[in-house]
Amino acid sequence: MSLASKPAKPGRADPVGGVELASDRVRVVVGHREEGRLRVTGVGQSAIRPGAIDGGLVVHREAVAVAISAAFASAEGRERAARVIAAIDGDDVRTYHVSTTFERESLDEPMAPGEVARATAAARADAEASARESAMNDPALRGVATVQLRDDVAGLALDGRPLSSLVGFQGRFVEVRTDVALAPLVLASAAMAALEGAKRRGTVTSGAYGLGRLIALSGLTEGGVLRLGPDVTAFAVIREGRVVATRVFGLGRGAFLARADRIERDARVWARCVIAPVPGVDGLLPARWYFVGVPESLIALPRALGDALVELRGGDVKIEPLRTSVATRVFSAEPLHADDLVPAAAAALAAGIA
Repeated sequence: MSLASKPAKPGRADPVGGVELASDRVRVVVGHREEGRLRVTGVGQSAIRPGAIDGGLVVHREAVAVAISAAFASAEGRERAARVIAAIDGDDVRTYHVSTTFERESLDEPMAPGEVARATAAARADAEASARESAMNDPALRGVATVQLRDDVAGLALDGRPLSSLVGFQGRFVEVRTDVALAPLVLASAAMAALEGAKRRGTVTSGAYGLGRLIALSGLTEGGVLRLGPDVTAFAVIREGRVVATRVFGLGRGAFLARADRIERDARVWARCVIAPVPGVDGLLPARWYFVGVPESLIALPRALGDALVELRGGDVKIEPLRTSVATRVFSAEPLHADDLVPAAAAALAAGIA
């Protein structure tokens, strides 16, 4: 038996892998679930040639597959990741957030595992139908073949009480919150093909959603988490400890660095793109934001966003760099950078944490 395929030690959770597919490089985080958190055991990255990934679309499958293999080779030790999730961000990747409520018949009986499983399955079916209908009514997706990437249970409540598990509790109204990610078929298929080319089997999710969910589960109840990628801006809005909306648009570091002499003007335009009405967000955008992927030469971007938010909502606004210490659901003996939090979030989803 090769070292790469050696099974996990008895009593320890299976190793998982999270992959970020960005236009400049592939990042991989490997770890396992430990006491409700992700213990990171390895981090790897591999640069890819220009144009291999564009706006979340894998254009050159072979080149990306080679980069995935190389990043895993750096991140994995003696154990091969048993479950893998890849994160992509593109203009037409959508996440839909659905809340389904059921009224119980046996109010005096504690909830059994079977009843919880039936409620969760019914909520997932309801959320999937709602997501498909929303996609059909989305002008940007009209006529575009889409596919469901994932559905994840984002929260459970009984009579309005948030609970990590419903088993053993009594009550009348069961609420299941489900998040469904959809993407154009061509984006999802290309990402899956790149994984398969690297001899990995896994699923695909939204990078903006995964990062937002990780930070929400780490304690942020109200705020925004924004990542400036090489070719896209992606962010998630968190309210009441849950991701309620995401947005991705095609302006990234490369566009701004190519026009460094116009950064102040471009920053104001970019900020207006961020604060434009976001479907799923009722009322004002939050006052607190974390950002990642912004070099010192582009610090005008978060400053412009702060000015735009103050003008929009008034009062104080807090915008600061995202640090790994904010993601309390992740811990690592390996050096971990804020840029690694997207693949870490994907790995946490694979481990059933985020």
